[in-house]
Amino acid sequence: MRINFPYITGKTLTFSVYTNTGGVREMAGTMTETPASSGLYLGDPRFITAGDNVIIKESAVSVGGGEYQPEVRDVIFEKGA
Repeated sequence: MRINFPYITGKTLTFSVYTNTGGVREMAGTMTETPASSGLYLGDPRFITAGDNVIIKESAVSVGGGEYQPEVRDVIFEKGA
């Protein structure tokens, strides 16, 4: 499973994965802008399961998040404020 997240080019983004009960599954995973200057950031979580929540951050600010839905093999994102 890969996280694909469109965002402003040239930023440093991380992702964290939380269980649906709020437990931490993975923290501060690296996202890489691929291809360079494209605005598409990719992340590869080691552990994720149905119903987990993914939060995307730029520094300490949340810029998006969503729930992993394996039936569509993707995280459905809603952009942060």
